[in-house]
Amino acid sequence: MNILFLNHNPERYGTYFRCYHLGRHLADRGHNVTLVCASREATLHTTERKEGGLRIRFLPRVNIATYHTGHTLRMLLNTHECLRTSMDILHSFAFPLHPISFPTLVTSVLKPQVKIVLDHDDMWKGGFIDQHPCPVRLFYNYTEDHLPRIADQATAASDILIGKFRDAGLPASKIHYIPNCPTIRLDMPSKAEARASLGLAPNDKVLLSMGHTYTESLFALLDAYASARETLPGLKLLFLGKMHISDDFKARMKPYEERFAPDIVKIGEKPPTDVPRYLAASDALLLPMDDDPIEKARFPIRFGDYLASGVPVVSNAVGEIKRIMESRDCGYTAPVGNAAAFGRAIVTALTDEAGRERKRENARRLIAEELNWPAVAARLEAVYEKTLSE
Repeated sequence: MNILFLNHNPERYGTYFRCYHLGRHLADRGHNVTLVCASREATLHTTERKEGGLRIRFLPRVNIATYHTGHTLRMLLNTHECLRTSMDILHSFAFPLHPISFPTLVTSVLKPQVKIVLDHDDMWKGGFIDQHPCPVRLFYNYTEDHLPRIADQATAASDILIGKFRDAGLPASKIHYIPNCPTIRLDMPSKAEARASLGLAPNDKVLLSMGHTYTESLFALLDAYASARETLPGLKLLFLGKMHISDDFKARMKPYEERFAPDIVKIGEKPPTDVPRYLAASDALLLPMDDDPIEKARFPIRFGDYLASGVPVVSNAVGEIKRIMESRDCGYTAPVGNAAAFGRAIVTALTDEAGRERKRENARRLIAEELNWPAVAARLEAVYEKTLSE
């Protein structure tokens, strides 16, 4: 079948990973998949890359005065992509946003033979939408509530997001759980090899937090790190990723960096091929979370990568991540809002040999049985086949 994915993110950011890996594995199953997204760099040009049966089109990325100008340009370009592309399925990711909702609506009207599938993998209404100006907020709330009326099927990354589709009036038979999965290879280097290649001492105790953006949970992480150092002096904390934080956050973080220098290290962004070395070199991987609707609903891509690494995961988990970690016993959790408990969980993760091995095996089983892209792509293929047969 011919499938078009619409995604608002630039390459290698956010929901792009969800689209890319689903698309790649659907292509492996013999389908023709086109993924439309934003260019990673500012440009007025459209470029294209082919990977077997997966075609990725990178649309212009410009911001003039406000963030929404680029989105509005891509709303028009996405509409053009939908009208020019031969497809059986249009799968619209982050569908409440206008660069996605408008072309989806146009396609449903001008190409009624195309089946529409909507995807939720973030909390928009009651979450990210609340961060936008009032007119934008009102429009996005409206599209989230009403666009599901034209959907033939829907997919969601968590139980909470499945509930959003139910609230919009979709029957349960049309809503499908499509989780995120690891993006890294499973043949990880050994800790010794990884540390030697990165210049880390064999006996160092190393924590790693991976991600581009941080919220208030950054300071829960830093307080937990400070608490853990009382038991494990010399503990190192590495930040892998762009680390987009405000000037206020930078000022609040500076005392921690000065107090624990040189043991807090901002590595920056690294190529995807380098990420497994940093994960494998670590003693524990940290996933700080906030107690808010956005965090409760989401399934961060890095969580799957953490599980696949074989390194213990420690989180003050909420929502979907808490459900998975505790029901599958695949990591160490602490109550959100309790930095001391988060710190104790870090210490336990580094010292609990029997528990580490049990949780590592549980994580391995979870990935082998459920959280792997080939299996999830097969599940999504069945969703498409179902809607095409109706």
